[in-house]
Amino acid sequence: MGLKLKIANCKLLSVIGRLVPSVVSSLVLLLSGIALADERALSDATIHLDFSRQNEHLLLRNGLGMVTGRFGSALEFKSPLHFAELALTKRLDGVDAVTVSAWVMPRRSGEQYFVTRGLPETGANGEQVFRREETWVNLLLGTDQRGFFMGAINGNGIMPFPLVTLEEVPINSWSHLAMVKTSAGSQKFYRNGTLVHTDRNAVAVKAWPFVDTAAGEPLRLAMPLGGLMGDVVVYARDLSVSELRDAYLANTNRYFPSMPASPVLLREMDAHFSAGVWPRPLTAKSWPEERRRIVRGASKVLGEFPSDRPPLAPDTVTEVDGGTYWRRKVSFQAQPNDRVPAWLLVPKQLKGRVPAIICFYGTTSGAGKDTTAGVSGRAPGSPPHPNYAFAVDLVRAGFVVLAPDYLRDGERIKPGSAPYDTTEFYERFPNWSIHGKDIWDTSRAIDYLETLKFVDSKRIGMVGHSYGGHSTIFAAAFEPRIKAAVANGPVSDFRHHGLHWAVPQGGRHSQSLPAMRPYVLDPTLPIPITFYEFTALIAPRPLLVGQAVGEWRPMEEENYAAVKQVYDVLGHPERVRYHWYAGDHDFPPEARQAAVEWFKQWLR
Repeated sequence: MGLKLKIANCKLLSVIGRLVPSVVSSLVLLLSGIALADERALSDATIHLDFSRQNEHLLLRNGLGMVTGRFGSALEFKSPLHFAELALTKRLDGVDAVTVSAWVMPRRSGEQYFVTRGLPETGANGEQVFRREETWVNLLLGTDQRGFFMGAINGNGIMPFPLVTLEEVPINSWSHLAMVKTSAGSQKFYRNGTLVHTDRNAVAVKAWPFVDTAAGEPLRLAMPLGGLMGDVVVYARDLSVSELRDAYLANTNRYFPSMPASPVLLREMDAHFSAGVWPRPLTAKSWPEERRRIVRGASKVLGEFPSDRPPLAPDTVTEVDGGTYWRRKVSFQAQPNDRVPAWLLVPKQLKGRVPAIICFYGTTSGAGKDTTAGVSGRAPGSPPHPNYAFAVDLVRAGFVVLAPDYLRDGERIKPGSAPYDTTEFYERFPNWSIHGKDIWDTSRAIDYLETLKFVDSKRIGMVGHSYGGHSTIFAAAFEPRIKAAVANGPVSDFRHHGLHWAVPQGGRHSQSLPAMRPYVLDPTLPIPITFYEFTALIAPRPLLVGQAVGEWRPMEEENYAAVKQVYDVLGHPERVRYHWYAGDHDFPPEARQAAVEWFKQWLR
């Protein structure tokens, strides 16, 4: 037996011996091919800064120096004052696309801009504003305060801030970061040859022309938190996936170590420690009294609700074949002489009673419910966008869906009025609020769903985006028949969102909680209710909250910590989750799919 094993081993070694030269040869040829491909790509670079060579026009500022190693030579940043700059005057005018890449090894994680032309400004809520320039092409490649890869070239579509991905840029490791702005206006982000994010499906994409006729700012290189920077390249074209993969592979031996990248679609939000946010230590025993206190505070800002519920008097107006579902125009009475038009989406394949979901859109330009049902975009008659049409995602998943028009939008805009004009409402109800009215209409929508023989009235959920996101939170807080909720892109604080709460009563647009106005204008007044307290009223029913990581919603992480604390003490930590998605104020495919799965988990 031992002799046979030795003979077998000898034969195996013999085969390996014959194969190894072939494998090595193939590997050499492969790497040589990659290197040649990378050289060909570099040959048409607009700018290529290789610090192992002389870069005559690059200016090193404030004592910035270089260091040598396996990587050849690299810039070594030791101080926030260190930076380098290079004129980039009129080099990108009239091009179709731009790619910017850099090899970086950060020493610390946090907000820093590695390669920039122009710098972001800080907005009112601490967000980083980086608007497109009119006469020269701006660009940014760096990380946000969490160490997530972010950037923008020629602005970020119609959004005013850089796009932030969910890709962490590791410290003490080399990363080849690359960003592409395509001719279609979409953006692609790569780390170490892997596409980690693209916004091609986003609502905010816009193809701005590349206008670079003015001198503009110079190209600046910096690492305020310390680190090394290797090759920096700017191309006046869109590099392909294979070209960027080759650019990474051709240099992995030189820039070592470098960790592989793996795209992250959703990331659980950080839940910052929230000691002191609750006036007393929370327990399951103390929560009922705490909850009563919060309800009193919420009632103070919502105003007086009606005492009578008139007959629904439901009506079906039209029916359209949506392929796998029926789309019915229905209406029901919310208050005397106040009917709510809605789209009712019903799957064709129904078995018994099924769960139902109420959908609440973000602010529109008068399209209202049509955006959620995929009938139009935000303006009446404009092309629909899948990211707004989340009612369609849900009906295709087998849920019955109701998408109403809420007051001031869609078919509920009074003749001669603009969307979100509340003058007439506050003349009729001076002691109420628009958000109170939204809660009431949602409650009436549930009354309507309970009349449908194919709806399981014990399994009703609600989802909303943007204005509809925090409206979903408020409605679920006061309507116990909502058994699961998804709030995407809601605001996250009362005092830091004065635009929503501080407009005078009777004004137009977002004056949805006028009773909150004194507390926004005078922060020394003890506020009747905080945003996390309002949200906590939903506990222990399942709640999913999604936010764009780059929006810098104030108090979002603190909200999660405070609300999660309530779910924890009630024994249901698994029923609450706040997550980030990459990109802008949107409802991207991965977030919409998460909403569908959330309802499947908790309503089925």
